[in-house]
Amino acid sequence: MTSQSKNMSLLVCALLHGLNHALQLILPPLYLAVRDDLGLQGLSPVMLFGTVYFVTYAAVGLPFGVLSDRFSKKKILLFGAGLNSVAFLIAAYTDSYGVFMAAMVLAGLGGGTYHPVGNALISNIFSKTIGRAFGLIGMGACLGLFAGPLVSGIIAHQFNWRISCIVFALFGLLVTAAFGFFMPDEESDRPDEEKSGMPLGTFVRVLLPIILVFGLRDFCHWGTTYLTPAMTQLTLDFSERTAGILLAVMNITGIISQPIAGTLSDRIGRRPVIAVALVVGALSVFTLPFLGTTLVFVAIFISGFTLLSTVPVIDAAAADVVPPAVRGRLFGIMMSFGIMFGAVSPYSMGLIHDLVGGYFVAYLVLAVSGLAGAVMVLTFPKKN
Repeated sequence: MTSQSKNMSLLVCALLHGLNHALQLILPPLYLAVRDDLGLQGLSPVMLFGTVYFVTYAAVGLPFGVLSDRFSKKKILLFGAGLNSVAFLIAAYTDSYGVFMAAMVLAGLGGGTYHPVGNALISNIFSKTIGRAFGLIGMGACLGLFAGPLVSGIIAHQFNWRISCIVFALFGLLVTAAFGFFMPDEESDRPDEEKSGMPLGTFVRVLLPIILVFGLRDFCHWGTTYLTPAMTQLTLDFSERTAGILLAVMNITGIISQPIAGTLSDRIGRRPVIAVALVVGALSVFTLPFLGTTLVFVAIFISGFTLLSTVPVIDAAAADVVPPAVRGRLFGIMMSFGIMFGAVSPYSMGLIHDLVGGYFVAYLVLAVSGLAGAVMVLTFPKKN
């Protein structure tokens, strides 16, 4: 690809990445409003929406990753982004808990296409600077993670949660159309000798520790992300708008930390960058239920900065150890099994809250998960 085509690929994939993560986080600030509107009790029924979404998101990673090694990555990404957007239109127009849950399944199906397919595409294009490329792509994700809860909370505060879903669904369809128009066509297949891949046993052995660290990080991050808005609304009297701002602060930090961490990991190695970030992130998460209105923003900033900084580095560590021809299934396996750890976190945290009646135990579990991930980094395979 020409330099111009590479830059355009990076830009439009960052845009699509941002959409993917914006749609992930428009609901957490709205959970209490959705709960009341649908006549539900407790936190766990609405937190289950997040878990169902992420379970589906994770489950489809492997099949879409395998498909992306054989068929057009661009077309798969178009399908996923369009379906993800339409799902939120369905959610906006239903009064049924079951239909809302079905919409979350569709959203997970669509959103689950991005990481295995987009990561394979980008790592193949930028094979010599994978950490930096993932860091720059991550800036788009963090913009989405920032704007999603912030704008969603503001819209819901001024109007209602249904209007928020409609606005984001229409925006998603617009971004999908822009991606289809501006994304350059992919290169033709590589020569047959590059498609030999690697033995299945070796494939599993080198990926297992990376998947475990990925999953433990996601468990900590997504549990914090989905639990904290409700926690601050119930204990600190935050409004939907303020809870949305809190998540926005958490996630905007990745715009700085992801390119820095990705580039740094290209130079000094993946292990130290990931380990230090996970330790600091886990400790900051542990403090959240003990803090007041001001300090909770400081702690959420630190946790977001550190936990999100590991995203491009863990992805790059995986791309380091497998050949380009099988990176679609590589990221498919990572997303299917790694995200599954994180997928159970929102519901687990809601369930712990409902059973224990407080937040200390839930945030302790989240912190332990992050610290365990830091220890597991020591088992990472070396770069080929």
